[in-house]
Amino acid sequence: MSSELTVTPTGAPRPRPEPGTETGPVLTDHAFFMRTGKRRQWQGLTVADRDAIPPLRPTAAAVLAGQSVADEFAAYRLADGTVSVFRPDSHVKRLNNGARRLALPQVDFDRVWSAVRALLRQDADWLPAAPGSALRLRAVLAADGTGLDAGPADDCLFYVLAALPGPAETGPLRATTVDGYVRAWPGGTGDLRTASGTAPGVVPGEIAANYGYGHVLWLDGPQGRFVQQIGDLNAFFVVDGVLTTPALDRSVLPGVTRDSVVKLARDTGTEIAERPVELAGILKGIADGTVTEAFATGTATGVVPVGSLGHQGEEHRLPDGTGPVTARFRDLLAGIRRGGAVDRFGWMRRVTEVAPVHA
Repeated sequence: MSSELTVTPTGAPRPRPEPGTETGPVLTDHAFFMRTGKRRQWQGLTVADRDAIPPLRPTAAAVLAGQSVADEFAAYRLADGTVSVFRPDSHVKRLNNGARRLALPQVDFDRVWSAVRALLRQDADWLPAAPGSALRLRAVLAADGTGLDAGPADDCLFYVLAALPGPAETGPLRATTVDGYVRAWPGGTGDLRTASGTAPGVVPGEIAANYGYGHVLWLDGPQGRFVQQIGDLNAFFVVDGVLTTPALDRSVLPGVTRDSVVKLARDTGTEIAERPVELAGILKGIADGTVTEAFATGTATGVVPVGSLGHQGEEHRLPDGTGPVTARFRDLLAGIRRGGAVDRFGWMRRVTEVAPVHA
């Protein structure tokens, strides 16, 4: 544990919900937090009761200008009973990419990893004993400040919350395009997890829900032709037997689970293409049978099948059930997260692991 880190166990533990009774995310007892001081140096590294996180000022740039980034990763119970975190270095790297874009200071992975390990040791009994059980870890980097304008942020707060995730979305998912709304444009922040990029998706999501769809099928901004994402999830299609996913063009979120599926596909000899994916071609392929499967990926969902896509008032249904390609990568990823499959890439970082890893 870092000598900079102070750990203060809570004096008021909350009751643990019975496994399987959660209806939504349930925060655990503790959190990690730290603030910047002079020259953007992080100080006050603390694991303590979650209510001890310092508040942001009313003039915080995160509040007034949306100058904040967030990321979410997860800790899992392995088959041997130990706790591991899936690719935390990749998530911190993605958060730091967002920090650079929004003029926020970087966070050091080794410090964050040391603190996350301490946090999980405090709240390990929140994690159910069943292999594959998870805790969501939400990391937030927010600009504070005393002014009214956004600028390079020197006064910042960083914190990590842990939560039981509630029931997982297992699919099949239903997604539809929503006219008049765009998620991301080239040169914007569509490839980052920013507060200002997440909130604008709420209203289109409500519109999609009014038509019975759980997610928005996002298309590119300039032309409205190419698939970007399914909600905040990455999209995959099996087209003429080739696993196909939208290329990372700075408008598509570089999902860590997406990257994991791509790496697993290449490692197992599955033909995969990362390219622009035109919606018209996907809908035609669903009709003529050349698009046989679709699935979405994300930290909380893992790999989940897509059952139908809506566009301009028409619903395009994929074959019923979970296809063989979807099932293969769902099971491969779940096996690694349970500790029941060989982790060839070293993605699972045990809480007992101290050695630094640099993404």
